[in-house]
Amino acid sequence: MMRNSARQHEHESQRKTTIPITVRQLEAIIRISESLAKMSLSPFATEVHVDEALRLFQVSTLEAAMSGSLSGAEGFTPENDQEIVRKIEKQLKNRFPIGSQVSEQRIVQDFVKQKFPEHAVHTVLHIMLRRGELQHRMQRKVLFRIR
Repeated sequence: MMRNSARQHEHESQRKTTIPITVRQLEAIIRISESLAKMSLSPFATEVHVDEALRLFQVSTLEAAMSGSLSGAEGFTPENDQEIVRKIEKQLKNRFPIGSQVSEQRIVQDFVKQKFPEHAVHTVLHIMLRRGELQHRMQRKVLFRIR
């Protein structure tokens, strides 16, 4: 079901996409299926429950991912933004040595002056924070580079 809709989207948009699903999301589909079974007082999840869980997943997550509204979430960066994100990350790592700190506002302003999209700069900062490469300090105004 998910692969078919992704394949159809690829054909319509003339570009290759990946199916944005993680282990955590698969586990969520299983939990939703089990919950639907419990709501109908069934001891086991049936194919009907799984189909409904997949439908709910598709409506809530896949459509948002394909429309680009999940941009910035790890694993959901649109293909055309990925190259920009890589450039910003590489330049940021070159300009911001390990053990140094700099104002987040200044980083954003510097990259925007270089004509990079502000949302892409925030995406890079978010990704690096989640990876543990950066850390917020001084009431989230300053970034400290850890690694």
